[in-house]
Amino acid sequence: MCWPFRRDTDAVEVAQAYVAEGLAGQERVAYVSEGGPDELRHDLDGVPALDDELDRGRLQLVPMSTLPGSDPSVDPAAELPLLAAMTEKAVAAGYRALRVFARRTNRVRDPARRAQHVRYEHLIDRFCLEHPLTMLCAYDAAALGNSAVAELACVHALAHEALSPFQVHAARSADAALAGNVDVFCTDQLEQALQRIGIATPGGTVVVDATGLEFMDVRGLLTLDRYAAASDTIMVLRSPPTVVTRLANLVDLIALRVEGGR
Repeated sequence: MCWPFRRDTDAVEVAQAYVAEGLAGQERVAYVSEGGPDELRHDLDGVPALDDELDRGRLQLVPMSTLPGSDPSVDPAAELPLLAAMTEKAVAAGYRALRVFARRTNRVRDPARRAQHVRYEHLIDRFCLEHPLTMLCAYDAAALGNSAVAELACVHALAHEALSPFQVHAARSADAALAGNVDVFCTDQLEQALQRIGIATPGGTVVVDATGLEFMDVRGLLTLDRYAAASDTIMVLRSPPTVVTRLANLVDLIALRVEGGR
Protein backbone atom coordinates (compact mmCIF):
# COMPACT_ATOMS: atom_id res chain seq x y z
CA MET A 1 0.00 0.00 0.00
CA CYS A 2 1.07 3.56 -0.74
CA TRP A 3 0.25 6.02 2.05
CA PRO A 4 0.69 9.74 1.38
CA PHE A 5 0.92 11.97 4.44
CA ARG A 6 1.22 15.71 4.95
CA ARG A 7 2.24 16.00 8.59
CA ASP A 8 4.87 14.02 10.40
CA THR A 9 2.47 13.33 13.24
CA ASP A 10 0.10 11.64 10.78
CA ALA A 11 2.87 9.37 9.51
CA VAL A 12 3.88 8.44 13.06
CA GLU A 13 0.29 7.67 14.03
CA VAL A 14 -0.14 5.35 11.03
CA ALA A 15 3.24 3.72 11.66
CA GLN A 16 2.41 2.94 15.29
CA ALA A 17 -0.94 1.39 14.37
CA TYR A 18 0.57 -0.61 11.50
CA VAL A 19 3.45 -1.87 13.64
CA ALA A 20 1.20 -2.78 16.58
CA GLU A 21 -1.17 -4.68 14.29
CA GLY A 22 1.68 -6.75 12.87
CA LEU A 23 3.10 -7.57 16.30
CA ALA A 24 -0.34 -8.65 17.52
CA GLY A 25 -0.62 -10.90 14.46
CA GLN A 26 2.59 -12.80 15.20
CA GLU A 27 4.53 -11.12 12.42
CA ARG A 28 8.06 -9.78 12.54
CA VAL A 29 7.94 -6.06 11.85
CA ALA A 30 10.62 -3.81 10.38
CA TYR A 31 10.29 -0.04 10.72
CA VAL A 32 12.38 1.62 8.01
CA SER A 33 12.71 5.39 8.12
CA GLU A 34 14.98 8.37 7.62
CA GLY A 35 16.93 9.17 10.77
CA GLY A 36 19.02 7.37 13.37
CA PRO A 37 17.99 4.49 15.66
CA ASP A 38 16.99 6.86 18.47
CA GLU A 39 14.71 8.83 16.16
CA LEU A 40 13.11 5.65 14.85
CA ARG A 41 12.50 4.39 18.36
CA HIS A 42 10.99 7.72 19.36
CA ASP A 43 8.56 7.45 16.42
CA LEU A 44 7.20 4.22 17.87
CA ASP A 45 6.72 5.42 21.45
CA GLY A 46 3.28 4.21 22.38
CA VAL A 47 3.57 0.79 20.75
CA PRO A 48 2.70 -1.75 23.49
CA ALA A 49 5.73 -3.39 25.14
CA LEU A 50 8.05 -1.53 22.76
CA ASP A 51 11.32 -2.30 24.56
CA ASP A 52 10.42 -5.95 24.94
CA GLU A 53 9.52 -6.28 21.26
CA LEU A 54 12.85 -4.69 20.29
CA ASP A 55 14.83 -6.90 22.68
CA ARG A 56 13.19 -10.05 21.36
CA GLY A 57 13.84 -9.07 17.76
CA ARG A 58 10.18 -9.12 16.83
CA LEU A 59 10.48 -5.44 16.00
CA GLN A 60 13.49 -4.20 14.05
CA LEU A 61 14.53 -0.59 13.50
CA VAL A 62 16.22 -0.03 10.13
CA PRO A 63 17.63 3.44 9.38
CA MET A 64 17.23 4.16 5.68
CA SER A 65 20.85 5.24 5.46
CA THR A 66 22.00 1.67 6.19
CA LEU A 67 20.37 0.26 3.05
CA PRO A 68 22.20 -0.10 -0.30
CA GLY A 69 19.71 2.05 -2.20
CA SER A 70 20.65 5.08 -0.10
CA ASP A 71 23.65 5.45 -2.38
CA PRO A 72 22.43 7.47 -5.41
CA SER A 73 24.69 5.41 -7.68
CA VAL A 74 22.95 2.16 -6.68
CA ASP A 75 19.73 1.02 -8.31
CA PRO A 76 17.06 0.77 -5.58
CA ALA A 77 16.16 -2.69 -6.90
CA ALA A 78 19.51 -3.89 -5.51
CA GLU A 79 17.73 -4.03 -2.14
CA LEU A 80 15.32 -6.74 -3.24
CA PRO A 81 17.66 -9.63 -2.25
CA LEU A 82 17.99 -8.06 1.21
CA LEU A 83 14.22 -7.84 1.51
CA ALA A 84 13.94 -11.46 0.43
CA ALA A 85 16.50 -12.52 3.04
CA MET A 86 14.69 -10.61 5.77
CA THR A 87 11.43 -12.32 4.81
CA GLU A 88 13.07 -15.75 4.81
CA LYS A 89 14.65 -15.17 8.22
CA ALA A 90 11.34 -14.01 9.68
CA VAL A 91 9.60 -17.21 8.58
CA ALA A 92 12.52 -19.38 9.71
CA ALA A 93 12.29 -17.78 13.15
CA GLY A 94 8.67 -18.87 13.43
CA TYR A 95 6.83 -15.69 12.45
CA ARG A 96 3.81 -15.77 10.16
CA ALA A 97 5.23 -13.09 7.87
CA LEU A 98 7.40 -10.01 7.61
CA ARG A 99 5.67 -6.65 7.78
CA VAL A 100 7.55 -3.50 6.71
CA PHE A 101 6.70 0.16 7.20
CA ALA A 102 8.98 2.29 5.01
CA ARG A 103 9.27 6.07 4.84
CA ARG A 104 11.16 6.95 1.67
CA THR A 105 10.48 10.59 0.89
CA ASN A 106 14.09 11.73 0.49
CA ARG A 107 14.85 8.89 -1.89
CA VAL A 108 12.36 10.03 -4.49
CA ARG A 109 12.81 13.81 -4.53
CA ASP A 110 14.94 13.61 -7.67
CA PRO A 111 12.77 12.79 -10.73
CA ALA A 112 15.33 10.41 -12.26
CA ARG A 113 15.73 8.61 -8.98
CA ARG A 114 11.97 8.47 -8.59
CA ALA A 115 11.65 6.74 -11.96
CA GLN A 116 14.02 4.01 -10.76
CA HIS A 117 12.07 3.70 -7.55
CA VAL A 118 8.80 3.14 -9.40
CA ARG A 119 10.36 0.08 -11.02
CA TYR A 120 11.52 -1.13 -7.59
CA GLU A 121 8.03 -0.66 -6.15
CA HIS A 122 6.65 -2.89 -8.91
CA LEU A 123 9.23 -5.59 -8.19
CA ILE A 124 8.31 -5.47 -4.49
CA ASP A 125 4.64 -5.71 -5.41
CA ARG A 126 5.36 -8.85 -7.45
CA PHE A 127 7.49 -10.31 -4.65
CA CYS A 128 4.64 -9.81 -2.17
CA LEU A 129 2.36 -11.98 -4.30
CA GLU A 130 4.56 -15.02 -3.79
CA HIS A 131 6.06 -14.46 -0.34
CA PRO A 132 4.75 -13.70 3.18
CA LEU A 133 5.57 -10.01 3.03
CA THR A 134 3.37 -6.94 3.41
CA MET A 135 4.65 -3.41 3.04
CA LEU A 136 3.30 0.07 3.61
CA CYS A 137 5.22 2.77 1.75
CA ALA A 138 4.77 6.26 3.22
CA TYR A 139 5.60 9.43 1.27
CA ASP A 140 5.38 13.05 2.34
CA ALA A 141 2.97 14.62 -0.15
CA ALA A 142 3.54 18.07 1.33
CA ALA A 143 7.25 17.85 0.50
CA LEU A 144 6.99 16.03 -2.84
CA GLY A 145 3.71 17.35 -4.22
CA ASN A 146 0.67 15.30 -5.14
CA SER A 147 1.73 14.65 -8.73
CA ALA A 148 5.06 13.15 -7.67
CA VAL A 149 3.40 10.89 -5.11
CA ALA A 150 0.84 9.86 -7.73
CA GLU A 151 3.70 8.51 -9.86
CA LEU A 152 4.44 6.13 -7.00
CA ALA A 153 0.88 5.46 -5.86
CA CYS A 154 -0.24 4.25 -9.28
CA VAL A 155 2.05 1.18 -9.19
CA HIS A 156 0.79 -0.04 -5.80
CA ALA A 157 -2.05 -2.53 -5.53
CA LEU A 158 -3.62 -0.28 -2.87
CA ALA A 159 -3.29 3.43 -2.25
CA HIS A 160 -4.65 5.71 0.45
CA GLU A 161 -6.27 8.78 -1.14
CA ALA A 162 -7.16 9.01 -4.81
CA LEU A 163 -4.03 10.74 -6.09
CA SER A 164 -4.05 8.44 -9.14
CA PRO A 165 -7.29 7.39 -10.86
CA PHE A 166 -5.77 4.03 -11.82
CA GLN A 167 -3.39 1.38 -10.50
CA VAL A 168 -1.13 -0.77 -12.64
CA HIS A 169 0.24 -3.44 -10.35
CA ALA A 170 1.52 -7.01 -10.17
CA ALA A 171 -0.91 -9.91 -10.74
CA ARG A 172 -0.78 -13.65 -10.16
CA SER A 173 -2.22 -14.74 -13.50
CA ALA A 174 -0.95 -11.97 -15.75
CA ASP A 175 2.09 -9.78 -16.35
CA ALA A 176 0.26 -6.89 -14.69
CA ALA A 177 -3.19 -5.78 -13.63
CA LEU A 178 -4.91 -2.52 -14.50
CA ALA A 179 -7.58 -1.18 -12.15
CA GLY A 180 -9.57 2.02 -11.71
CA ASN A 181 -10.33 4.53 -14.45
CA VAL A 182 -8.27 5.60 -17.47
CA ASP A 183 -9.28 8.57 -19.61
CA VAL A 184 -7.73 11.38 -21.61
CA PHE A 185 -6.60 13.18 -18.45
CA CYS A 186 -4.27 10.42 -17.23
CA THR A 187 -3.05 8.55 -20.32
CA ASP A 188 0.37 10.18 -20.17
CA GLN A 189 0.75 9.03 -16.58
CA LEU A 190 -0.31 5.49 -17.54
CA GLU A 191 2.19 5.30 -20.39
CA GLN A 192 4.93 6.62 -18.11
CA ALA A 193 4.11 3.99 -15.47
CA LEU A 194 4.18 1.17 -18.04
CA GLN A 195 7.54 2.33 -19.37
CA ARG A 196 8.99 2.47 -15.88
CA ILE A 197 7.83 -0.94 -14.65
CA GLY A 198 9.02 -2.50 -17.91
CA ILE A 199 6.57 -5.36 -18.39
CA ALA A 200 6.90 -5.47 -22.19
CA THR A 201 9.11 -8.11 -23.82
CA PRO A 202 10.21 -7.29 -27.40
CA GLY A 203 8.83 -9.93 -29.74
CA GLY A 204 6.62 -11.40 -27.02
CA THR A 205 3.14 -11.08 -25.59
CA VAL A 206 2.20 -9.27 -22.39
CA VAL A 207 -1.09 -9.98 -20.63
CA VAL A 208 -2.82 -7.28 -18.59
CA ASP A 209 -5.64 -8.35 -16.28
CA ALA A 210 -8.38 -5.72 -16.55
CA THR A 211 -10.82 -7.33 -14.11
CA GLY A 212 -10.45 -4.34 -11.78
CA LEU A 213 -10.75 -1.78 -14.58
CA GLU A 214 -13.88 0.34 -14.23
CA PHE A 215 -13.60 2.46 -17.37
CA MET A 216 -11.24 3.26 -20.22
CA ASP A 217 -11.89 5.66 -23.08
CA VAL A 218 -10.60 5.47 -26.65
CA ARG A 219 -7.52 7.54 -25.80
CA GLY A 220 -6.62 4.97 -23.14
CA LEU A 221 -6.89 2.12 -25.64
CA LEU A 222 -4.75 4.01 -28.14
CA THR A 223 -2.17 4.70 -25.42
CA LEU A 224 -1.87 0.98 -24.60
CA ASP A 225 -1.66 0.21 -28.31
CA ARG A 226 1.09 2.79 -28.85
CA TYR A 227 3.07 1.53 -25.86
CA ALA A 228 2.86 -2.08 -27.05
CA ALA A 229 3.76 -1.22 -30.65
CA ALA A 230 6.74 0.89 -29.59
CA SER A 231 7.93 -2.04 -27.44
CA ASP A 232 7.51 -4.55 -30.30
CA THR A 233 5.06 -6.41 -28.08
CA ILE A 234 1.55 -7.76 -28.42
CA MET A 235 -0.52 -6.65 -25.43
CA VAL A 236 -3.63 -8.59 -24.42
CA LEU A 237 -6.12 -6.65 -22.30
CA ARG A 238 -8.07 -9.41 -20.57
CA SER A 239 -11.62 -9.14 -19.15
CA PRO A 240 -12.22 -5.37 -19.31
CA PRO A 241 -15.72 -3.89 -18.92
CA THR A 242 -18.01 -4.57 -21.88
CA VAL A 243 -17.97 -0.90 -22.87
CA VAL A 244 -14.19 -1.10 -23.35
CA THR A 245 -14.56 -4.16 -25.57
CA ARG A 246 -17.10 -2.29 -27.67
CA LEU A 247 -14.84 0.75 -27.97
CA ALA A 248 -11.97 -1.48 -29.08
CA ASN A 249 -14.08 -2.64 -32.03
CA LEU A 250 -14.45 0.95 -33.21
CA VAL A 251 -10.75 1.82 -33.54
CA ASP A 252 -7.84 0.37 -35.50
CA LEU A 253 -5.42 -1.22 -33.06
CA ILE A 254 -2.00 -2.43 -34.11
CA ALA A 255 -0.55 -4.24 -31.10
CA LEU A 256 -3.40 -4.33 -28.59
CA ARG A 257 -5.85 -7.21 -28.35
CA VAL A 258 -8.93 -7.11 -26.16
CA GLU A 259 -10.19 -10.45 -24.87
CA GLY A 260 -13.40 -11.19 -23.01
CA GLY A 261 -15.64 -8.63 -21.38
CA ARG A 262 -17.84 -8.27 -18.36
